Amino acid sequence: MDRRDAQKPRRFKHVFLDAEGTLYVPKGKRLLWEFWANPSPEAAVEFFELDRGVAETLKTLRGQVDTLCLVSRNSWPILSAILQKYGIEKSFDAIILNGDKGKKIERYLAKHGLSKDESVMVGDMPALDLFPVLRAGIDAVLVDRWYNRMVRAERIKGLSELPAWLRIADIADSMGKNKVRIASLDEFEPQGDQDRAPSRVAATKRLIAVPGA
Repeated sequence: MDRRDAQKPRRFKHVFLDAEGTLYVPKGKRLLWEFWANPSPEAAVEFFELDRGVAETLKTLRGQVDTLCLVSRNSWPILSAILQKYGIEKSFDAIILNGDKGKKIERYLAKHGLSKDESVMVGDMPALDLFPVLRAGIDAVLVDRWYNRMVRAERIKGLSELPAWLRIADIADSMGKNKVRIASLDEFEPQGDQDRAPSRVAATKRLIAVPGA
């Protein structure tokens, strides 16, 4: 991490990432039940692929945060096979497996003397990655997927947006708590334009800080 960046106030210093559905996804339009009907490490490396920009994003995060951990309920043989195939197994300070993710992260933070207030979990499954973590007093962000859109939560469209989201969280925090919130330019698109062809504006969406309610 650049010394100048290390001196800047940071809202979140410790990031915890889910694996399946966050780092890697089924290839093409395959459905998860196809894999879990007969799972194995060999099948996993053929069935899953890294989501867009994940490898590059992990390198960026390593220079942006103090702690980067993987928190998964997958079995170690399957998880390890995927991490090794894509060369990202050494990207993490720790790999935390099984159990309630909120409690697991809470114990990890306590063991290493780290603050809950400076920590955030990123995942795709509300029941596993969001609700248990929020109950533990730790912030959480959902990776936007079709199967979690009924849940109201802070969102990013993919892990590749996380570095920008973290920087905006820094800005929002420096402006004063409860004075701003994190929003997406999606909220500011003109109504009734859903059917228009993708525009240059739609292709350059960015998260922004706006006045809070």
